[in-house]
Amino acid sequence: MDNPHIGTDVLKYLDSIIPDTTDVQLLGEQELWRIQVTQVMRDARQLSGMTHEGIAAAIGKDVEWVERVSDCNRPLTMDDFVAYMYALRASFDLTVRLPNGEIIKLVNDLHGQHNPNS
Repeated sequence: MDNPHIGTDVLKYLDSIIPDTTDVQLLGEQELWRIQVTQVMRDARQLSGMTHEGIAAAIGKDVEWVERVSDCNRPLTMDDFVAYMYALRASFDLTVRLPNGEIIKLVNDLHGQHNPNS
């Protein structure tokens, strides 16, 4: 069986079939952030020592909810992220860097544990 793609540059081929549009670029950014955020959630859970069952019990959700929000192949809302972090008793910061150099920072302190000197 002859495969015409053997020996070809896969990335070059993908570039030829996927348009470089704003919509596709945005989709790529959304996918990347969803993967990164869910990885942070998984890492935080593992480092905290909590189980899926523990997270669910801490916030009155079922285990299926925990599994769903920690799956990078599903959309994640900010509400889901905050609830998950709340269950872990974890704090987080959000920093926005604007093109003009301005920085906006939101410091989350869900449990009153933020140390302003850290």
